[in-house]
Amino acid sequence: MKNSTNTQPKEILHRVYQILFWLILLTGISLRFYQHLMGRSLWEDEAHIALNFMKFGYIGLMAPLENYQTAPIFFLWSVETFCKIFGPSEVSLRTFPFIVSLLTMPLFYFMVKRLTGNTLTALISFLLFAVNISMIHYASEVKSYTIDVSVYILIVYLLLTDNPFVKKNNPLLLSIAGSLSIVYSNASVVVLFCAALYMIATGWSKSLSENKKTLIVGIPSSQIMVFSSWLIVWLVNYFRFIHNHPYGEGMKQIWSWTFCPTDIFSKEFSEFIKARIDDTIYTEMLLFTDKYYFPQILTALVIFSIVYNVYKKNWTLLLFTILPIVLHLIMSMFKMYPFFFRFILYLLPPFIILVVSGLSAIIQLMPKKLAAVLTVPVCLLFSYCCLSKSVEGFPFWDREIKPVISYINKNYPDKTIVVTTPLTLYTYYMDRGIAHNKNLIPIKWGLKPEEYYVNEVVKPIHNTYLLLYSVDGFADGYKEVLNSLKAKGLIIKQFEYKTYGVAEVRPLVQ
Repeated sequence: MKNSTNTQPKEILHRVYQILFWLILLTGISLRFYQHLMGRSLWEDEAHIALNFMKFGYIGLMAPLENYQTAPIFFLWSVETFCKIFGPSEVSLRTFPFIVSLLTMPLFYFMVKRLTGNTLTALISFLLFAVNISMIHYASEVKSYTIDVSVYILIVYLLLTDNPFVKKNNPLLLSIAGSLSIVYSNASVVVLFCAALYMIATGWSKSLSENKKTLIVGIPSSQIMVFSSWLIVWLVNYFRFIHNHPYGEGMKQIWSWTFCPTDIFSKEFSEFIKARIDDTIYTEMLLFTDKYYFPQILTALVIFSIVYNVYKKNWTLLLFTILPIVLHLIMSMFKMYPFFFRFILYLLPPFIILVVSGLSAIIQLMPKKLAAVLTVPVCLLFSYCCLSKSVEGFPFWDREIKPVISYINKNYPDKTIVVTTPLTLYTYYMDRGIAHNKNLIPIKWGLKPEEYYVNEVVKPIHNTYLLLYSVDGFADGYKEVLNSLKAKGLIIKQFEYKTYGVAEVRPLVQ
């Protein structure tokens, strides 16, 4: 009787955890489906790469892409396959990363549970991951950022899971998954490096020879197979698609401001880290609230989590949370990979794990009676601070050009269109037959008003024309130009929707 009485609360708690897992999973899937199917248009960054799928086949995608784009080759081929089958619509272009995100989402929960050994930590982490608006948004975008996240989840899951089938076939599955991740994800090198360290630390045996002077290192043959397959695929991918890439130096210049300063004691380094923390955690990616002293609380939780896990010698958790962040930071110092919010999306899961691990550690250290009273309200308050901005901002739909295109189709089917940043975006919809006016004239970004009026594109125009632009004006540098056109009374009509606008403009000299 005593044993059954003691086990009953545990069984109830286990059932509650199971119900919460399924509720979170279904919520995350539902939100991703809604975001994927709600009909939003592409935006410029997606259009840049989408035009390549419409123009090239599988062989053509192996060459440097147009519109200054790069992406892992298998990612390109996978998206191309969906375009071949379903056509180049927004939904079909986004379907491959969407499917991958759905398949790996539940694995995140089991990965965290194995990594931390704590179901509560796994549930809270899973909730933050499933409902975070950035994770939802990038799960449905024509970019490989969500593939980076999935690679992180899959590789760590395969290393840590106690699933009998996976454990039995672990070397083969790791060889396949790791090799595919290299040709699907630019961030895979960081994840696989951490995985290799873990495999070496847990799999290599050490012993002294009979003379007690020579150290003999035993390397499992299964690991030799795994590492060899990774190395071969990486070398082929690197020398075929990365080494001496024609966009390499240009990309470094474009993203130079996202490379971390090398002097870690300098003011520039501290300002860089502060800016990346702000755009990664509070303004662009995780979107945690900055109210209620939450930034200070997060800092304390991260520090406490590191100290606690060092004390508990939980090196595996630290390896897969701290090391990827440090490695990516070092890569940015050497100008190998930007340290910027979209490019480090795959680092958000380890950060979530680290923070929630700190919260769980504090709860575990509380007296049992106090923990029983405070656990639920503390977890609810913490989750609210992490998710309130995501819930308020869902669905993510700040960019939308189709109403502007409809306005042009209806009112200006033949008038000349001078296009700033939305050039590839408008071209994508023109090639699909949605935008009817094909009289496009591209113009340089970032022109000053005095440069605009004498520009080789604008100066020869003697009739009214359209200017298609980004609404905020900062993306393409046309804020001052728009203000100048208004001041001179040259704008006849203007239509704006969300982030795009079109103006009917008189020529300066008629």
